[in-house]
Amino acid sequence: MRDALRSTLPKDPMAAPTVEPVSIGARRMSLHSLYGGRALARYVGIAGLAVFFGVVAGLDPILAIALIAGLAVLSLLVADVTAGVMVFTIVAFLESLPTVTGAPSAAKIVGLFLVVGWLGTVAFRRLDSGSSLDLLARFPGLVWILGLFLAWVLFSLLWAEDVAVARVTFFRYALNFALFPIVFTAIREPRHVSWLYTVFIAGGLLGGFIGLQTASPPGVEEQRLGGAGLNPNELGALLAVAAVLAACLAFSRSSSTGARAIALAAASLSTLLLIMTESRGALLGLAAAVVVTPLAAGKGRRAAALAVAVTAVLCVGVWLSTGAPEQTRERLTHDTSSGTGRVDLWTVGLRMVEDKPFTGVGAGNFPVSSIHYLLRPGTIVRDEFIVDHPKVTHNIYLQVLSELGVVGLALFLALILTCLGCTLRAARAFRARGDPTMELLSRGLFIALVALLVADFFSSAVYSKQLYLLLAMGPALLSMASPSRSSAA
Repeated sequence: MRDALRSTLPKDPMAAPTVEPVSIGARRMSLHSLYGGRALARYVGIAGLAVFFGVVAGLDPILAIALIAGLAVLSLLVADVTAGVMVFTIVAFLESLPTVTGAPSAAKIVGLFLVVGWLGTVAFRRLDSGSSLDLLARFPGLVWILGLFLAWVLFSLLWAEDVAVARVTFFRYALNFALFPIVFTAIREPRHVSWLYTVFIAGGLLGGFIGLQTASPPGVEEQRLGGAGLNPNELGALLAVAAVLAACLAFSRSSSTGARAIALAAASLSTLLLIMTESRGALLGLAAAVVVTPLAAGKGRRAAALAVAVTAVLCVGVWLSTGAPEQTRERLTHDTSSGTGRVDLWTVGLRMVEDKPFTGVGAGNFPVSSIHYLLRPGTIVRDEFIVDHPKVTHNIYLQVLSELGVVGLALFLALILTCLGCTLRAARAFRARGDPTMELLSRGLFIALVALLVADFFSSAVYSKQLYLLLAMGPALLSMASPSRSSAA
């Protein structure tokens, strides 16, 4: 009896009770069931997507390709908002990329994805002190300007002749203004600035090359170079910016010799394509950049900048006098403004300002209301641009003034001057920190903006995505140059 009881007790009273070991086979089976279930779900999901896209491809192949590309781009934008800005910059030059019939342009679709990706970044990630949530704290004046301008655009619906057009214009401004917090979030490191400049240059050249492939055949009257959805004036202005940014990268000592040579070639090619657009406004913008460069290049660079500017002017002058086609030389050297319709549109715009100086005719309503200002004292040569095919003003400042009045123009100019000021302050801050590369990139952005803003005096690119993208770079650079931002990065 005692032996039987003793056999039921453990040999060591302090020992833990024994547990029946689980066999390796059983353990493998449980892991296999766990991961096998996940793999099965993944395979089912992939098969379901394949079937879905197969059905869509059978109904509409273009729609299937658009959905696949959109899914890939959306994944990229959600994963990395910086990469999303780079993709958006390229696509912004390709407004006429084919999409599904009746759908928005590829640039608008990618822009929407970019906003979704940015919202995901803000909502689910803890960013450094350069987070978009700090934009109001760091630049409250800029945010107030953006908000007041949008509010004034919204108020203009009250007196706009075509409310639907004014409503669409409000959303166009709002989407462009969304680039300010997005760029502020995405551009956090010096390499991001170099990437954006490179992508911008590539986009300008790509747009020009596409324009070469779709140019009018010889013998056709209109042979000016345009881009993929960009008219010659818009493409020329952006190529002026690309030329300035490429020259800036070419003179960056932090880049390799090969990279600097490629940048210099890109600057020359951008200038050549600009001339092929035959845009006098773009050439004036580039000329303004040449004039400003010696003044804005900073200490130690003024002599070299002046030499480069003089060389560029001489090269363009020699080419126009010897190698340029007769049509290009004729257009660029002779005054044809009376026959282009631009002066007539400006005349109508000034009549609107005289009639409604404070409020304007309403956001986006210049083409709608221009016919009411046709029968006034003064000669109008090209009335088809007002009656048959209403056009905008071909001057962004006059367009804002005629549509939104003095209030709208004051806010628009305040936005531009604030961003230009941020760019110059960033350049000085980088110089104080002993960072000549970023100082050069900041000054290059300022000069590029001068070129674009001068060129836009002869263009109506007030909704240009590239304009607001470059303006948004000013606060991003200044924030990057601040000690708190640099230490966080």
